[in-house]
Amino acid sequence: MSSESVQTSPMPGRRASGFGPAWDDEVVIAVRDLGKIYHLYDKPIDRLKQAFLWGRKKLFREFWALKGINLEVKRGEVLGLIGRNGSGKSTLLQIVCGVLKPSAGVAEVKGRVAALLELGSGFNPDFTGRENVFMNGAILGLSREQIDQRYEEIVRFAEIGEFIDQPVKTYSSGMVVRLAFSIAVHVDAEVLVVDEALSVGDVAFQFKCLYHLESLLERGVTILLVSHDVQLVKGYCTRALYLKNNAMEYYGDCETATEMYLKDMRDQKAKMLEAVKAEAEERPQTARPHAEKGEILSVRVGCGEEERRQFFGGERVWVEVVARVSAVVRSPRLTLFVRDLKGYGLFGFNNHYGNVTVTPDSDGIIRGRFSFNCALQIGDYSIALRLEECMGESLTMLIDKHLNALNFKVVTEVKSFLGVVDLGGSFEELPSKRTMASIA
Repeated sequence: MSSESVQTSPMPGRRASGFGPAWDDEVVIAVRDLGKIYHLYDKPIDRLKQAFLWGRKKLFREFWALKGINLEVKRGEVLGLIGRNGSGKSTLLQIVCGVLKPSAGVAEVKGRVAALLELGSGFNPDFTGRENVFMNGAILGLSREQIDQRYEEIVRFAEIGEFIDQPVKTYSSGMVVRLAFSIAVHVDAEVLVVDEALSVGDVAFQFKCLYHLESLLERGVTILLVSHDVQLVKGYCTRALYLKNNAMEYYGDCETATEMYLKDMRDQKAKMLEAVKAEAEERPQTARPHAEKGEILSVRVGCGEEERRQFFGGERVWVEVVARVSAVVRSPRLTLFVRDLKGYGLFGFNNHYGNVTVTPDSDGIIRGRFSFNCALQIGDYSIALRLEECMGESLTMLIDKHLNALNFKVVTEVKSFLGVVDLGGSFEELPSKRTMASIA
């Protein structure tokens, strides 16, 4: 794609800044007072009527998909874009790529842009992979000779084998991303735009992509990366832009941007859980598949002698569970999972791993206490529980489950590690070779 430069009138109350000779040579992408507005119609016929009203009456509502965006991205930087779905991330990328024109402000990009905006965007599903390679290469500004020189490398990187000569409509989503990514990173673009493409496909290919992106950065390629994976943004991006309500909430270091994003997600999740619980209380209870065999009655969490839901890193947390099983359940099993906000299982344990046989009392009640070290990063977590009947060495039947039995928060005064789980890392400085030689 050739260099794209779009200038439009500014939004009301804002002034667009033009770019001239003083523009820093290291700046590859420059955005000033950028905005994108859409007209929303209640009925399709209103769109036709509007064309004949000549502005005398508005039959539409205005919706700003983006407003007041200002940023600069320099050569060799990775800008991470985070935010809820619908916050304007993809709209911003499409404007940068020249797919959309802004309604206000200025967007300028130096050099060729290669983009993975949507799964399979730019591919003709009836064309073979080979034909799409040549078509996309031509769209991105490569000559036939240049595509011929890169073709074997593109196919080898995509790892789709003989399917390269099959229609793209027969590809899996992972194969489409492999081919699209391979084309994008082999066209010698100055700017690479990746919109959630790394979230599709197997883990091995994701690592391969990240490794290749590192080599592109060394060559001075600028990357715009949209991802909901905050660990990827924190560990890979130079800076981050957090979009909220279609505007800039924060633009700067990745740690601050992702923490703000996670806090908003936690608040949103808490509101959703309250709404779900309220709805569940009003809704008539439906029978579970094996309700006659038992159920989880209660769960508590705490530390020491105190029941609470906020812990410092390193404390020993306990979770007490009370359940009921019928007499036909000979070998009950209680399983606990600690999960993060995305639902990823960080830790799981049950009485089987603890070599403890659970024995119900005369009323069929079983009580158990899990405990674990709170070796977790600052943030919010949830406890999930399962009550099962052990049918054999590796066969169990689910009796009851609570996917969000309760939530708890981890706080700490001093941050002592990165990531999610504390693996007890340590570091020591080794003597230099010169010191070792003198000792010898």
